[in-house]
Amino acid sequence: MKRILILGGFLLCVFMSSAQTSTNNYKYVIVPKEYEFLKKEDAYQLNSLTKFLFNKYGFVSFLQGEDIPSDLAENGCKGLQADVKKNSSLFLTKLIVTLTDCNGTVLFTSEEGQSKEKDFKTAYHEALRNAF
Repeated sequence: MKRILILGGFLLCVFMSSAQTSTNNYKYVIVPKEYEFLKKEDAYQLNSLTKFLFNKYGFVSFLQGEDIPSDLAENGCKGLQADVKKNSSLFLTKLIVTLTDCNGTVLFTSEEGQSKEKDFKTAYHEALRNAF
């Protein structure tokens, strides 16, 4: 009876640990050329800043459409899709960074980065850095 309980506990631990996913399991992050809330590609250099910040914090990131490594090209599930959502109010610029896997599952949502700056470029940059 003890063996069955020990074996059952061991199998339960194995299944629980293999089912959990983390952003640490991924090497690449793909940043879109344009965010929904902006009207043109890389407006205010927000996409380039996002790519820079992911590289700074240990990921290998690419803007959508850039040349990517062969292992990522063969298996797109080795990378995460980054997105930035705007949640602004009247006097605050608020941005949230999300990372989704190839199945559309959101693996990470950042804290809300805020800025009180009036200039859009400065406000977006400050809010994005605060979200990271």
